[in-house]
Amino acid sequence: MAADQAMSNELVITVYLDTNALLDLLATVEDGFTLVERVTSGTTDARTSERSGEASFGAPGVFNFFKLGLSGKLAKTTNATRDDKTESEVTHTYGSLLHRLRRYLIDEQLITTATGQSLTEFQVGRFVEFTGVVRPNPFTASFRQLQSMLDYVSVATSFGNQSSPQQRTGGNKPNRNSGGAQSSRVDGPSSAQLKAMGDFFKQLTADVEREGTSTVLLDSESSKYRAIITLYDDFLRDRSMAELLNREFRVLGKIARHLPEGSSEKVDLLASSGLAGFSSELLGGLSAAVAEMSRSGSAKLATPSTVIEPPVIEIVPIAIYL
Repeated sequence: MAADQAMSNELVITVYLDTNALLDLLATVEDGFTLVERVTSGTTDARTSERSGEASFGAPGVFNFFKLGLSGKLAKTTNATRDDKTESEVTHTYGSLLHRLRRYLIDEQLITTATGQSLTEFQVGRFVEFTGVVRPNPFTASFRQLQSMLDYVSVATSFGNQSSPQQRTGGNKPNRNSGGAQSSRVDGPSSAQLKAMGDFFKQLTADVEREGTSTVLLDSESSKYRAIITLYDDFLRDRSMAELLNREFRVLGKIARHLPEGSSEKVDLLASSGLAGFSSELLGGLSAAVAEMSRSGSAKLATPSTVIEPPVIEIVPIAIYL
């Protein structure tokens, strides 16, 4: 219980937050809510005053050494009470609302921390908090890198095609040392070819990941599982995902699919794209070409992968935080 209490009160920093899902869940749990709350506080100030009197007298003559006294206390008490009331408005941010939702899920034991030790914790439809290192889409990441490399090659080629004035004026003179033989030269790809290749890679990645969305993987160090999540770019704090990729974060969401170890199924990253209609030989040839570039040393690229092997879960994310 103490661990759950500490977990529910933990302060987190979000890098991704689906505000639509967050507000819908909170409105369902609390039967409606407000982003602005009116808080009334009051103080009471009580004061008491008291007055008293005392008298004494001495007898003359023989009784001079005696002192007879009459003493009494006449008290008057006055109470003064003042009440001060102040009103203020407390405005919630999306981060504070996430803290409220997460605390509710933990207190009600509706959320599980994924460890991979039990299959029941990955039951479809359950809330889960999965911790892992965020990796880019293993298929599109390599082709996006290739596209960026082609942009650099295209710029370098355009500089190489610009000949110097001496080359232009002396290009038609015969070479006396060559004995009339013409030297052979291997031309590199033209600008048109480079542009065509870049357009192909751009269409390839755009078809797999629709505009405004990104698919990432989470590799868990504490279990054999990996999690696949699709993010909406509008809910990312950094759309370039520079602060997200290759770093360890936690994702809060609901499990949409679970493929345990030994399952005959796999997660197909191309299932909703037009590439799914091509033969596996063609897709395998693309992956083999990229792998050959890496083996030859001409480029440092990860081999594209079209499927994710089990054990794996697919999560509909609400938030990613640290």
